[in-house]
Amino acid sequence: MKKLTIILTLLLAFAGICGAAAADERVFTDSLGREVLLPAEVTNVAPSGSLAQIALYPFGEEYFASISSALKEGERHFLAERLHDLPITGSMFGSKATMNPEEIIALDKQIGIDVIIDVGEPKGNMKEQMDDIQGKTGVPFVFITQATLDTVADSYITLGKMLGQEERGEELAEYFGGIISLYEENMEKIGDNKVSAIYVTKVDGNAVNLLGHGSYHAEILDGIADNIAPEAVAGSGLGDQYTMEDIYQMNPDYIIVAGSGLFEHDYYEEIMRSSMWASLDAVKEGRVIEVPVESPWSWMGNPPASHRLLSILWLGNVFYPEVFDYDLAEEVEKFYQEFYHYDLSDAEISEMMRYSTGNAEQTASSPVPVFGLLAGLGAALFLCRRA
Repeated sequence: MKKLTIILTLLLAFAGICGAAAADERVFTDSLGREVLLPAEVTNVAPSGSLAQIALYPFGEEYFASISSALKEGERHFLAERLHDLPITGSMFGSKATMNPEEIIALDKQIGIDVIIDVGEPKGNMKEQMDDIQGKTGVPFVFITQATLDTVADSYITLGKMLGQEERGEELAEYFGGIISLYEENMEKIGDNKVSAIYVTKVDGNAVNLLGHGSYHAEILDGIADNIAPEAVAGSGLGDQYTMEDIYQMNPDYIIVAGSGLFEHDYYEEIMRSSMWASLDAVKEGRVIEVPVESPWSWMGNPPASHRLLSILWLGNVFYPEVFDYDLAEEVEKFYQEFYHYDLSDAEISEMMRYSTGNAEQTASSPVPVFGLLAGLGAALFLCRRA
């Protein structure tokens, strides 16, 4: 009887321990259908890849246990200082995949990782790969789908559930969905009366890279304009290479130009000053517009994440101001507050959008030096504010 009492006591104690452990954990189902055991309260998240980093940031800087890669100049400018010197996780998938089990185990011992998240388009045997590395490291891995525009709102709801921030996830999804609804309604009004456009991602003399239609990266451009570049061959955000002779044949209404860095406008200035571009209607009539770049990411979506909303707001207002009728600066400010927790000043907006709305007086032979001087002053004020 005494032995039986001891055994029962031990069993009850063990059951109590197991119950306590279960109370500290929960099962979360990710976008691949994987059931992952997570802490009841997730506080230390390691992003795998830039899309995961971008998706996590609106929920708060405090969730970051690490960053996926070293921050670029624009990211360091707009993102919280806390992120600047965090350990680097690396990426599990893609051409820049660097993550390996040994480093994850070592990093987990160093900083304590609740979960590693990867965000993007589900492909191939991702499920098996994530199960494998999770088994080897003992660290939970979660995948969340965020690819085409129609998947982004749901991704924030899923992230909110994972973090225990359901209300915040719903807020982000509602904001994103509201812009998409506006975009779809307004494009129905535009109908077949779209402007033609090309997106120049790189200029190197006679060689010009364009983002071809039909690519993952051209989703916004294909929807908001008639993207007259040929069908995409390359899958990267840099697009495919063409010659100036090809550009002459296209002669689009608008030329959208990628920025070349934070407060750098090399490609735009080359187009506006080069005799090779001078005969194009868009150059002669001031319809060359530059994408704000590294702010903290290119508005056109390289990588293609939530900041693509900015390209909808921006291009819609530039191409069809009578339909996309709003104060663009106010809409940009709202986005930065919602997704980056950052309050833009008037000087910052002016500098970011120096060449982004077009100017009929700007021609290849007249790059408007006075405006450039004023914008340069804006840049100085911009940098001083962050110092």
